[in-house]
Amino acid sequence: MSRTHKILSGTERIPLPGARVLGSVSPDERIEVTIKLKRKETLPELEGRPKKPMSYDQLIKTYGCEQENIQKVTEVMGEFGLEVVESNPKTRTVKVAGPASAMEKAFMVKLVSYGHKLGNYRGRVGSLHVPNKLEKVVEGVFGLDNRRVTKRRAVAAPRMKAASAATNAKSRSWFFPGELAKIYRFPEGDGEGQSIAVLEFGGGYFPNDLAAFCKAAHVPVPKVIPISIDHAATDQHDGQEGEVMLDIEVIAGICPKASIPVYFSHFTERGWVDALDAAIHDRNNQSSVISISWGNAEDNPSTWTRQAINQISEALKEAALLGITVCVASGDDGSDDQVGDGHAHADFPGSSPYALGVGGTALRKRGDSYDETTWKDGNGLRDDGGGSTGGGVSKIFDRPKWQNINIANVNPGAKDGRITPDVAANASGKTGYTTVVDGRTSITGGTSAAAPLWAALIARINQNLPKGKRVGYLTPVLYQSSGNSTVGTVVCRDIVSGDNNTAAVGGYSAGAGFDAVTGWGTPLGDKLLEELKKIV
Repeated sequence: MSRTHKILSGTERIPLPGARVLGSVSPDERIEVTIKLKRKETLPELEGRPKKPMSYDQLIKTYGCEQENIQKVTEVMGEFGLEVVESNPKTRTVKVAGPASAMEKAFMVKLVSYGHKLGNYRGRVGSLHVPNKLEKVVEGVFGLDNRRVTKRRAVAAPRMKAASAATNAKSRSWFFPGELAKIYRFPEGDGEGQSIAVLEFGGGYFPNDLAAFCKAAHVPVPKVIPISIDHAATDQHDGQEGEVMLDIEVIAGICPKASIPVYFSHFTERGWVDALDAAIHDRNNQSSVISISWGNAEDNPSTWTRQAINQISEALKEAALLGITVCVASGDDGSDDQVGDGHAHADFPGSSPYALGVGGTALRKRGDSYDETTWKDGNGLRDDGGGSTGGGVSKIFDRPKWQNINIANVNPGAKDGRITPDVAANASGKTGYTTVVDGRTSITGGTSAAAPLWAALIARINQNLPKGKRVGYLTPVLYQSSGNSTVGTVVCRDIVSGDNNTAAVGGYSAGAGFDAVTGWGTPLGDKLLEELKKIV
């Protein structure tokens, strides 16, 4: 046991399965980390949607960190030869940089280079430690380990040669976002005056693709603002650009007059922490909605650490208090959630009670009407060319008081925690979304498309609410009473068939009322606006 350091709780790490040690990290390798500090006061409990959002000034004044603690971290890190490159009491962060050898001494850790089929990474095993002087100051340290902790692969049908092929097809099973907005009865609007933030962890934004999409969809080109977090690129052709353009184009097709700030960060825990902070605390753009189409199984021990889950969920709670709606995809591999250990898993951060979890359906035209079922293509796993909606019961988060639903965890002996998703929308690759990527048109699906669709709906509703009012923390509202029913039943179309069984232990099935694959169902946008006018 060290006399100079204390263990930092929630920082335990194990290697990624299949990783092999390549050797020690060079002692001269420059590393930058984000240190999260304790708040002046603990955030207040949220047992429902606040009647009045907290002001930003109140958040930073009461729940930021003490400047003297930033100074203390600066001094102690300096003793180890680390320099502060940025500090912010509003986000409770101090970013320090220096050689790997100094980082190892400051946090009592051994850094190792690992080889892995998903990409080599710098990693560690065991817990981090902080100097005794910082024991009551520091809550988290992010960036020493830079393994991939987030995943997202869209479900795509064969590509077409030109956007006109999608526009002019006499009979097609896929949709432009604006068509889905009409089917889901979105209130009128174009997003004017709204800011819809998007978080991305790879890929890039390409104006020519967006212009081609908007021309095919017959909508104006919106204002997109690419923002780099921690020096991340905003224009990569790395195979993830399709994911980025999907998010932007879904929103553009429904809210072409909105402003769309896109925060590009790294796919690490540090990338998540810093990107969420940037989006929530951006006083230039001040988004009222955030869309996130990335995530990973909440309880996979080789990906998320508990410190990351805590800090990310805390950020989502800040958003809820501030009146920002955060729409998060629920995953695209059913109950297995691409883990493969036989157990069922909920996807994080969609499993956080402060997120609006968004699941997936398959929407098919039947004559003059539409039929909608739970999304499950093939065997439900994308590795085999299929895909299915995530959803289930959290092992990490307790079931909120407002979620008075009786659905048990299918994992033997597991807690009956927060149930996700809360809502759903079209996600099947067979009935997907028309997008333009790298100059070519493709049909893409996944809950990665359903999440920005819901974000666009929230923006349209905000546009229709009285000036100064907005949807805010919608999730608990859906579970409230509305007459002889619940709000969720009134504002969503119930999806009653299908399942997301892809894990050996099983999964969850759709049924009458709320379920753990499509939540309350798909949106009846006009009804949601009516209900929210009574509340806000």
